Amino acid sequence: MAYQISHVVYAKKYLEKNPRSDADAFMLGTLFPDVRKVAPEIRRRDTHFILQELNPDFSKLSPFRAGWKFHLWCDMRREEILNGYEFYSLGEITDYEDGLTAKLLEDELVYERYNNWEKLCYLLNNPPAIESSLPVSQETIERWYAVIAKYFEKKPDDRTIKIFLMKQPSFADDAEGIIDSLRKLRNNLKVAEILTKISEEIII
Repeated sequence: MAYQISHVVYAKKYLEKNPRSDADAFMLGTLFPDVRKVAPEIRRRDTHFILQELNPDFSKLSPFRAGWKFHLWCDMRREEILNGYEFYSLGEITDYEDGLTAKLLEDELVYERYNNWEKLCYLLNNPPAIESSLPVSQETIERWYAVIAKYFEKKPDDRTIKIFLMKQPSFADDAEGIIDSLRKLRNNLKVAEILTKISEEIII
């Protein structure tokens, strides 16, 4: 599963190959599924296991739903790539939920592959009304978008990552440990090499 910056970068790559006039709504959909990070009442299965078939065919979906499906497809495709490189046999990457430190490092590595963060942050801080069909309020959705907009403002570093983690109840108590783990992982050149390959291979 990719993290927030990586999802933006991979969506950009998809949209470059498949231009859409509704790209903003697509991007909002792409960033929606992890709203559960600020909404404990939402379970992962509520946002990540909603489709029986995952593929990059979005023709029958609204732009927001298309982006949502793209997020899920990306998570699946990313795991295929990592498993192909036997990534999870390298160690040091599963010490927190779903290899969180690896996902944070991935965000650092790909941040500069997207060049319109200011516009995206404006969109996230001023989103339209979202109809998700989930028991989550517009206020909660807007809070999630505001949290990731702040995270997107600059290339992640220890300080901004800690702030981001502290705003997510499931990670707040472990923020210092996660940062320490991330510092160690940055020195693993093989991990960085494989994580970089995701952005090269996720959209062919």
